[in-house]
Amino acid sequence: MMGLVRKSVLEMEAYRVPKDKISIKLDANESPYNLGDRLYSLLLQRLQSIDLNRYPDTDSIMLRKAIGKYVGFPIESILCGNGSDEMIQNIIQTFVEAGDAVVSHEPSFSMYKVFTTIAGGKFIEIESDADFAINIGGIIEAANANHAKLIFICNPNNPTGTVITPMEIIGLLEATKAMIVVDEAYFEFYGESMIDWIKEKERLIVLRTLSKGISLAGARIGYMVAQRQVIDYVYRVKPPYNLNAYSQALGELFLENIQMVQDYIRQIVDARDHLIAQLETLEEVKIYPSKSNFILIKTSKASEIQEKCKNMKIGIRFYGKEGVLKDCLRITVGTKEENDMIKNIFQEVIAL
Repeated sequence: MMGLVRKSVLEMEAYRVPKDKISIKLDANESPYNLGDRLYSLLLQRLQSIDLNRYPDTDSIMLRKAIGKYVGFPIESILCGNGSDEMIQNIIQTFVEAGDAVVSHEPSFSMYKVFTTIAGGKFIEIESDADFAINIGGIIEAANANHAKLIFICNPNNPTGTVITPMEIIGLLEATKAMIVVDEAYFEFYGESMIDWIKEKERLIVLRTLSKGISLAGARIGYMVAQRQVIDYVYRVKPPYNLNAYSQALGELFLENIQMVQDYIRQIVDARDHLIAQLETLEEVKIYPSKSNFILIKTSKASEIQEKCKNMKIGIRFYGKEGVLKDCLRITVGTKEENDMIKNIFQEVIAL
């Protein structure tokens, strides 16, 4: 049977989520707040009105209208998917033939590489500069030398939390011929966006999600914003009925109550900055600046901290003892109580 499987798939490792039994999840960059509790009665009304024997709206019209109001664009410039992962996959399916180059920075979100590999494309990673600053010059050089179809920029970047400026991204557009895809999954914690540039830049796509700042990871809602012609091309590869009716209703409801959501976003940003300030007082710990809802930390005692968290049923992300993220931990900002637990664990382990 192996002879029937595509070579690119045989050479891949499956993306697996750890199955450790944890009580406190600080490893997946989710919101610590379940806003469904506050919207429970409205939520029930919406869900009860859905006919489960019918397919969902294949075009997610009402959800796209709600997103359009949120981002200030007409629905013709918006496309929704089953998480931004599906949007990434659809974009690659639209632009990348076998052998075409796709360029991004390292380290960054793994799915750019996964979907490029599945499509038979050539994925080129440009190692970041010191302190994980994105190497813009290296990306431009690689894109032009390899006639890249796509450049993926994660801004703020996962897993580092670092950012590049809008003018640096404009520089990428002007210096290359590739489509520039700016993944703004963590936009709500940063505030800077490329979205207004779309009106005059036809080679610009902005990706967003409702999983992070909007607190809807369980609904798996991603969306892209681009000029209408780009949306039309990507729509051609989008599967029909790709976003279920419940997710569409949840997305509409949460965006209609965006003020409440933004209150929690401010709490997370304040908690992030407070936790960074506390951890920066410790020796043997390097904290990278973050404009997201997580913190990247480098310490020679990373494995000990991860083990102590595991024993306490706290999930955090440990990147191992090798590679560009050697001895690094990525910790999602949680509630005050959860953040205090992390601070105490660091203090205890570092003191040993």
